[in-house]
Amino acid sequence: MKSTPKGMRDFLPEDMIIRNQVMKQIEESYRNYGYRPIETPAMEYLETLSAKAGGEIEGEIFSLEGKELALRFDLTVPLARVAATNSFPKPFKRYCISRVWRKEEPQRGRFREFWQADVDIIGSKEMRSEAELLTLTREMLIGFGFPKPRILLNNRKIMTAILDKLELGENGNDILRILDKTDKIGEVAVRAELKKLVGETPTREILKLIKMEGTNEEKLAAVERICKEGVEELREIIKLCNFEIEVDLALVRGLGYYTGPVFEVQLSKEMGSIAGGGRYDNLLGAYGQNDCATGISIGVERMITLMKERKTNEQENSKTYTVVFVGCVKPEFYDYSFKVAEELRKAGIAAETDLNSRNLRKQMDYANSLCIPYFAVVGEREMKEKKITLKDMKTGTEEQVNVAEAIKKLKGGSC
Repeated sequence: MKSTPKGMRDFLPEDMIIRNQVMKQIEESYRNYGYRPIETPAMEYLETLSAKAGGEIEGEIFSLEGKELALRFDLTVPLARVAATNSFPKPFKRYCISRVWRKEEPQRGRFREFWQADVDIIGSKEMRSEAELLTLTREMLIGFGFPKPRILLNNRKIMTAILDKLELGENGNDILRILDKTDKIGEVAVRAELKKLVGETPTREILKLIKMEGTNEEKLAAVERICKEGVEELREIIKLCNFEIEVDLALVRGLGYYTGPVFEVQLSKEMGSIAGGGRYDNLLGAYGQNDCATGISIGVERMITLMKERKTNEQENSKTYTVVFVGCVKPEFYDYSFKVAEELRKAGIAAETDLNSRNLRKQMDYANSLCIPYFAVVGEREMKEKKITLKDMKTGTEEQVNVAEAIKKLKGGSC
């Protein structure tokens, strides 16, 4: 039996519980800021995806059916198609949490099939849109237990102006794609590729400008004469955000459709960025209706990897959604245990019963194997008195209660 295709995975129950928790929390954060959901097909026409993909990503697109159709490589290009062919009140604030596919070499935290969680704003040219996206993302990550996310900010306008100043504009897209590979191949390899493309002196000049040290204002002042508009946009974003942001003039973002501010958020140097995005004011025009737009994407896979590595008690014990297993001492008491479980479920408490006519010890072993926190014993006495014996599987304490009292306890009250 073959395993899953390269870079693709099965998700077993314990994995899915964590994944669902992460995506639910992300979705709640998006809704809290007024973003509305959409979904688009997994497949698009290849020409739709290629319109603004850029050379780097084109080689990573999974094409199908004689290259007429392809799997989407991100959620932004399909959004641009939707926004360009529909009418929405502006600004149109949307979120989408779904699968995407890229034919790249799998590595730690990177897969060929993966989930992204995107928020985008269509129809606002103000930098307050970028400030909202960064504030939302920071707030969300703090909610996940990461108190100090590192937020990096740059502007494609500045990058383009630097290359024009050095008379390298004709190689601009290639240079940006090389710079964007720094996290993947390292600075030494990036320097070597740049030298091969533009030569020793231009490479030195590019890296001198974008690798400068200093405060945000020192960096911005150094390039203000080169690109005043791009610098003013970054200053406005920083002013609007009431938290630390780091200007990184080496930050590129590899996709060719970015036109203005770009940003990344990091939680771990080893993992790279957990989120990234930027302004793409010209992308919708490729699909027939131009408009300004900006957005950010959360790497769901990387977030889940980091959550697992933290190994919190809650994550270690999340093997099932079941709160209580209703076990019966003998098969003849099963009807009563079934009715008890039904009452618990109606009250919103996830409950299981024994489906295999096992003895009580094996039922408890099953509950323990899934770390189900409570076990309700139903025997002759409990059935006569219309009660259950409720056992806390962590502490071992037991008490005999009726179902209403059990519901109150399981919901966090006391009997």
